[in-house]
Amino acid sequence: MNRRHSTLAAEAQQHVVLPPARKGDTASGVSECLAASRQTKDFFADQTSQQARALRAEIERVARRPFNILITGETGTGKTYAAREIHRLSARANNPFMELNCANLPEHLVEAELFGHRKGAFTGADRDHMGLFEEADGGILFLDEIGDIALMVQNKLLRAIEEKQIKRLGTNRYLLCDVQIIAATSRNLPEMIKCGDFREDLYCRLAVLTFETAPLRERREDIPAMIAFYLREAASAVTDPGKQCEPHRIEEDAVALLCEFDYPGNIRALRNLIYELTSFVGDHEPISIDLVQFVLTRMNFRGATHIAGPNTERPADFLRLGNELTSADNRAKMDAAARYALLQSVTDEGDIILPFELCILRRGETLKQWTARAKRCSIEAARQATGGTIKSTASRLGLTRSSLKAYLHRAKRAQNQTLFDWERDPDSESSDR
Repeated sequence: MNRRHSTLAAEAQQHVVLPPARKGDTASGVSECLAASRQTKDFFADQTSQQARALRAEIERVARRPFNILITGETGTGKTYAAREIHRLSARANNPFMELNCANLPEHLVEAELFGHRKGAFTGADRDHMGLFEEADGGILFLDEIGDIALMVQNKLLRAIEEKQIKRLGTNRYLLCDVQIIAATSRNLPEMIKCGDFREDLYCRLAVLTFETAPLRERREDIPAMIAFYLREAASAVTDPGKQCEPHRIEEDAVALLCEFDYPGNIRALRNLIYELTSFVGDHEPISIDLVQFVLTRMNFRGATHIAGPNTERPADFLRLGNELTSADNRAKMDAAARYALLQSVTDEGDIILPFELCILRRGETLKQWTARAKRCSIEAARQATGGTIKSTASRLGLTRSSLKAYLHRAKRAQNQTLFDWERDPDSESSDR
């Protein structure tokens, strides 16, 4: 691992924070956990790259002004975090901050969410509903993926911004709303204007102040700080009241590896990966480089995401990583729960998961020996899955009770071992009577 990797990894180790205290903890413990929680509010606090410093300066620049703001950038680059930070630093910080993601919402739902509706205004409107403009009065309304809203809604949004008043669906009464708009988009709005898919006058109203968020691949120096941020979030999200406040830890090599990957989903993809990793580790167990490789293999195998390494262009390379993880040397390092989860992800209802070791033909082992081992493992797995009796196990394996007992007797005599203690099997006792 080179010097740069060591520096990045060491930086991440400085940001291990305990999750919030649980009921019954001491007052001092609660104070410490609350202090840790406050540290997580500023997503950009520990980021040191040139892009992060420039973004921080842009946020401070626009937060001092009461004009509408347009944030552009690839999906998942932290536009929502930037909008929340603008609100925190603005003169409207003590007033509401409301959010709406406009992507993939039907036209009438976007309109109803923005402006509200009266009972009976449309099918399903069973009560009066206050819109986000009303709720955000005096504060900030954040409209994510603004490029996805329909033209009809764009018309009404333009009027609401120009006249600072809105009308609920199903009413003729206008309401005054003092709202600052922060809009964000991953789409090219000027190109959409040329194609007639976005109103130019609405664009002019929204893009009074503008800035762009950089993709994660251009700011790898910030990845350790982001890892630490999401480790704290994952820890604070634990809802088991019986768990103690324990920090999530990650090995240095694992951090270095995570810093080398490209994340097409940017910060969101990194966040999901960290959440996934923390779900595999128990108390006092660190996130290892083997676990990182395994989870990446699993996620790409299932099609959940595609996170590419510096020398990786095809998902097949991650399947190769998965094969390497099943080698005898690395198997001992892998978390048993992670191995089980991979098998579970490709099973159907009623399937029985066999031990991972059956994927390995041991050195010097013949096909006959492997087959005998596979039979023993299959019988044991079927026994555990069906209740533990000879009758139920034989039925699941498609055998008669007598043929299974005969096989067990032969195996015991040939291998000088007792596979299972079925001498007191309930089936046997009832048949003897």
